[in-house]
Amino acid sequence: MAQFGAATTGREVVAAFPERVKDKTFLITGPSPNGIGSATAYALATESPRTLILLARSKTKYQPVIDKIHEINPLVNVKFVEADLACMASVRKAAEIILSDGDIAAIDGMFNNAGVITNDLVRTPDGFESQFAINHLSHFLLTNMLMPRLLASPSPRVVNISSLGHKYYEPTFQDPHFKNIDPERYNPAEAYAQSKGAQVLFSVSLNQRYAQNGLRSFSVHPGNMNSGMYNHIKLEVLMDMAQRITGGSLEDANETLTKTSEGGCATGLAAALAPNLPDGVFMNDCQVTKDPKFVTAWAQDAGKAEICRRVSEEAVRHGPDVI
Repeated sequence: MAQFGAATTGREVVAAFPERVKDKTFLITGPSPNGIGSATAYALATESPRTLILLARSKTKYQPVIDKIHEINPLVNVKFVEADLACMASVRKAAEIILSDGDIAAIDGMFNNAGVITNDLVRTPDGFESQFAINHLSHFLLTNMLMPRLLASPSPRVVNISSLGHKYYEPTFQDPHFKNIDPERYNPAEAYAQSKGAQVLFSVSLNQRYAQNGLRSFSVHPGNMNSGMYNHIKLEVLMDMAQRITGGSLEDANETLTKTSEGGCATGLAAALAPNLPDGVFMNDCQVTKDPKFVTAWAQDAGKAEICRRVSEEAVRHGPDVI
């Protein structure tokens, strides 16, 4: 791992661990064209995985990704599973499709990659706040439903694509769906931080519950890249996020947007493939870190992780009104 850093690409990581890719099965949510999810798939394809499961809303939109995977390696079995991550019924259906597929005996690596950020308070069909639902709850439900297939692998990895954005705000999870506020007072940066922090806490919880089964989970900051994800966000929100997260200006933050999607997928791939990773739950620039510059103490706290797990479990079982 010492050879990996900020400049490492996903293909370099995969090339270093070919035996952990060949004939294995991986699942990636939200592998948008030109994003880190598709870059993850392209990198994995170079070393002949058995199956790549792509989970997203519309096969038409993602057909170019499937085509490019087959250009890289025509022998890779690509399975596309439709799912709307804003709808828990859709997530359940997707998990059931995967579980009923006799060709998928085990899942060796799972990349919970899909994510959104909004300007306004948007509610999902289930009544959840959309960022918490899509970024965290959908992956919480999907991962737990697919746990039998993950544990069928001798050394499964679950990678949650989080970000430094979790540093903006420490959530209490007392009102995770923002039901008790005036919508005009909704702070999208707080909601985004809550969802990204929940992803880190989910990794903490998975490690607590399944380490004895050989499973390891990491949350990763993919790096500073201009993915277009924030292009629609109000300038004042971005300025506030930059100041709270980095202590600097938005202009300073923009100067660090140096990674491509190929570089942005590297840390997630290192989390999924590198053997004998040191103790920890968060990774930045392909290295496990506990540095408060990158990950907060609360996001690594076992007690906080248990609170988040209980809130998430109740939400996916009974909806937002039980909290």
